[in-house]
Amino acid sequence: MNNTKSTEERIESLETALALQDQTVEELNKFIIAQQKQINDLEKKLELMVRQMKDLKEAVDYASPQDDVPPPHYGQV
Repeated sequence: MNNTKSTEERIESLETALALQDQTVEELNKFIIAQQKQINDLEKKLELMVRQMKDLKEAVDYASPQDDVPPPHYGQV
C-alpha cells in the first residue's frame, strides 16, 4: 500500500509540474506573439522613415541655389 501511495504522489506531482509547464508555455507564447507584432510595427515605421529620408535626399539633391536664398533680414545689422 505504501508503494501505491508513493506512486500516486509521484504521479500527482508530475501532473502538477506538467500543468505549470503548460501554463508557462502559454504565457511565453502570448509574449512572443505580442513581441512579434511589435517587431512588425517597428519594421513598418522604419520602412516609412527610410522612404522619407530618400525623399528628403532627393529634394535636397534637386534643389537649386536660388532655392537657398537667405532671408531678407539676414546679414543686416
